[in-house]
Amino acid sequence: MNENNELACENLNEAELSQIEITPKEYEKILDIQSAILHKLALNHNYDDILQHLCLLTEHLLPNSVASIMLVDKKTGLMSVLSAPSIPISGWKALENLKPGPGGGSCGNAVFRNQPQYVLNTFKDDRWVDLRKVAFDFNLCSCWSMPIVDENNKAIGSFALSSFEHRLPAPFHKKLLATAAFIVNIVLKNREIERKIQYMLYYDTLTGLKNKTYLDEILNKSKERTLLLLDINNFSYINNTYGFEVGDKLLKNIANALKKDLQYETVCKLEADQFAIILDITQDTKTNVEKIKKYFYDHELLINSIALNISFTYGAAGGDENIFKHAIISLKHAKVRGKSSLYIFNNEEENVCFVKRKQFIEANNILHNAFSSDSIVPFFQGIRDNRSGKIIKFEALARIKQNDKVLSPYLFLEPARSSGLLPEITKIMIDKTFKIMANNDYTFSINLTEDDLTRHYILEYLNEKSAQYKIKPTRIILEILEGISASGKKNHIKQLDALKEQGYTLAIDDFGVEYSNFERILDLDIDFLKIDAKYIKDIDTNKKSYEITRAIVFFAKNANIPCVAEFVHNQNVQKVVEELGIEYSQGYYFSEPSPLPISS
Repeated sequence: MNENNELACENLNEAELSQIEITPKEYEKILDIQSAILHKLALNHNYDDILQHLCLLTEHLLPNSVASIMLVDKKTGLMSVLSAPSIPISGWKALENLKPGPGGGSCGNAVFRNQPQYVLNTFKDDRWVDLRKVAFDFNLCSCWSMPIVDENNKAIGSFALSSFEHRLPAPFHKKLLATAAFIVNIVLKNREIERKIQYMLYYDTLTGLKNKTYLDEILNKSKERTLLLLDINNFSYINNTYGFEVGDKLLKNIANALKKDLQYETVCKLEADQFAIILDITQDTKTNVEKIKKYFYDHELLINSIALNISFTYGAAGGDENIFKHAIISLKHAKVRGKSSLYIFNNEEENVCFVKRKQFIEANNILHNAFSSDSIVPFFQGIRDNRSGKIIKFEALARIKQNDKVLSPYLFLEPARSSGLLPEITKIMIDKTFKIMANNDYTFSINLTEDDLTRHYILEYLNEKSAQYKIKPTRIILEILEGISASGKKNHIKQLDALKEQGYTLAIDDFGVEYSNFERILDLDIDFLKIDAKYIKDIDTNKKSYEITRAIVFFAKNANIPCVAEFVHNQNVQKVVEELGIEYSQGYYFSEPSPLPISS
């Protein structure tokens, strides 16, 4: 080895390397690899071919290097090469039956320590003491290795880049290794995880929205619809000024606003700064654009203590052919007109559906009358313990009593959300539910909304009512929607932590319908997962519903989180629920909502 080169290696400044930010182009290269591999998986290519392709794509991003994947044999605990298309067979044999340990090279250490290993000089580093001959024989000057972990975060193998020159990884290379290790983990999983791959193929991994692939498939179906494209104004300036972390969080907030607050059913994430919304052909495009404009004009987005005012430029097209092409053309015309402009390709104006407007107005009137007449009341639905076969707790459900009718929340919750009245309903539900449950010792649950947490009143109000009705917090389960946990707003998380400290328990309601953020569930120390009715109602006949539910239950059992199956409406559904080992069942099969808790 050249002594001057060796000295230069040792003078490399790891701290300086860590300050080099990942560029948008580098992010794009990593995403291209992920997309290419997932595409091959979706087409059911041979696993060996897929892993070899991953190695070659990764090598291409680090010239003068070779990539390798090693796995631990479950029986012997020793490591062997699984894939390394650029390494000769003699190299495979040299690494065969490698024992993970302090001297087992970068890969042996990655598995042994379950941490990334970045070795600058394999000829001197103690971590390569058992593989020094391999380093010299194959001229492996440096080696960076990332552990591959299973669902229990146990190291089961490694993904490595070995270089024929001495060097340390920049943040881009570390991100590349982490992504490659993650992809390998996906490839190695069974059919259950293959469904997750399908999800990643059709969803944007950052925002959780559907992606361009999904949009293309929808638009290829012969049906008249309107496509509205939104291009964020000055997004590149935001990224360059505040950094990609702020930019990523901004995209998540916008996605959440379009789906949750503005209630658009089909929203897709396209390029870095573009979103797409599919509208029914009967919906007026200009009206929807004005609604979006007003929302983002009224709602300043606060990210990392930075207040951002967001606006879009809009392009739209309608019909049943070439919709995306026409919408892109419209967006280009809109940009020429100026920022925040709208250009509609076919120029057809549609009226807002009179029936929907009438229904909304009627529901809004019903809601306000209910407040004035104090007719918002709790109804109680039993939750069955599938181990004892008994109903042991209840969920308090909001209803409006109107003359001889009992109105479902599906009628009035949307007007309440639009009017900012959800917290008032929550207060009424807490007060009336506590008053009824003070006469028994059942555990019961109350639903909380994001609006309740935003108002910062819920902890004080719950404590006040618990004291007034002499109800211990340990009897109370607070159900929050999955979207609240996934949004990860700091003030929300802080409030949830405070509620836990007071003795209240937390449940994620309708789990599986939105973000399915398993990491967030663990971070929040959730006590129960309520599996959304969307999957339970046809679990006995729909294979997709069954497999998704099975995956959720598998995760929950490994995390020691009991599950509640919602919408159990017949014996066949309950049979599958019990076969999956779901601890609790809720639905009309066991309990219809009633003004008082009924356990039989």
